[in-house]
Amino acid sequence: MHLFWPNSNDWKSVLEQLRRQEILTPFHPDVLLFIQVLSKKLLRFRNYPELVALGYWLRKTHMYEIQESWKKQTKDKFIKPRGTVFHLAPSNVDTIFVYSWILSLLAGNRNIIRLSAKEQLETNQLLALVIDLLKDDNHVTVAERTLLFTYRHDDELTAYLSAHCHTRVVWGGDKTINAIRNIPLATMANELVFPDRFSLAIMNSEAILKANQEEKKHLLEQFYNDSFWFDQMACSSPRLVVWTGQDESIQSVQKDFWTLFNQIVQQKEYELMAAVQVQKFTTGLWLATEKEAKNVMRDVSYSRIFFDRVPVELRERHCGGGLFYECTASSLNDVSSVITDKDQTITYFGYEREELETFAALVITRGIDRIVPVGQALNFDGIWDGQSFLQSFTREVVII
Repeated sequence: MHLFWPNSNDWKSVLEQLRRQEILTPFHPDVLLFIQVLSKKLLRFRNYPELVALGYWLRKTHMYEIQESWKKQTKDKFIKPRGTVFHLAPSNVDTIFVYSWILSLLAGNRNIIRLSAKEQLETNQLLALVIDLLKDDNHVTVAERTLLFTYRHDDELTAYLSAHCHTRVVWGGDKTINAIRNIPLATMANELVFPDRFSLAIMNSEAILKANQEEKKHLLEQFYNDSFWFDQMACSSPRLVVWTGQDESIQSVQKDFWTLFNQIVQQKEYELMAAVQVQKFTTGLWLATEKEAKNVMRDVSYSRIFFDRVPVELRERHCGGGLFYECTASSLNDVSSVITDKDQTITYFGYEREELETFAALVITRGIDRIVPVGQALNFDGIWDGQSFLQSFTREVVII
């Protein structure tokens, strides 16, 4: 095990010291102060939009909104933190551990956080910033209740940590989650898991036709952010684009949409690693051999594959990095039949809330936990995959 924080070679002693720390009251002033300072520092990273987005989420006004909502939910209830939360962070989105950690801190818990083995303090500016703040004497309360580390896959070590926590949070692919689930938890502990998910965008072609040029440009910029901030590897990034409306409208909109999108990608000077480019190219060739694939269009920055329908097994082959599946539907309600259990986020353009609620009611699978406007795919919320973090990170003591 390599400890990022605190600086020690004796992780068992560090863990024991952490476990002896008192739990905090939810929304403790020291935690709120730490979050406010972290937010201000993150907002300075203008060249890293994912860090700015995190800083914006952590801003004081948003924390106040979360706190007020929590007060309403827990009025006349006695709420306590669960104790120690063990977070296993994913490798594809390096900011996610902060969201999970902060919500657990707000609940009043102690936290042990296992980062991906690829993380290096020297190259991860977010991790370096967090550790600098933990070193600050003004944030001792948070520092004493935080353990940041990494280690290669080690079932014995994971089992030890799982036996000493009260909540386990697992971010990762299905294989990772299945492997972790084979490792027992303390009998009184609960668990939150966030497995592989698939997300899509639904575009109302009639609404796009009516939009002016400025509105279209804004739509494409937001779609770019949803797709490329994490190389389309975030579970909520759209991988399938469903166009709704009449065939003539869809064909007209598609042509303009992708032409303008190509311009935006070039303006952003988006670059993919060579390995991702090769994977996208080979995946495109592989999928082109499938009978469901009707048309394949390749570009340097992204590729498009058009389907009459997208079978579940083809969704599993999606490699991210700017690969877009496309299909059409005559109406929003017709899209309900293509939703699978793994579908998480729908980003949309051109639909009203009432239409979206009708659509959601028609979905008969486990799929869809979020329906948000294009541009908000990556916006983190206290409820993710249908689970409330604050509720899972706390417990109610019944007093009569």
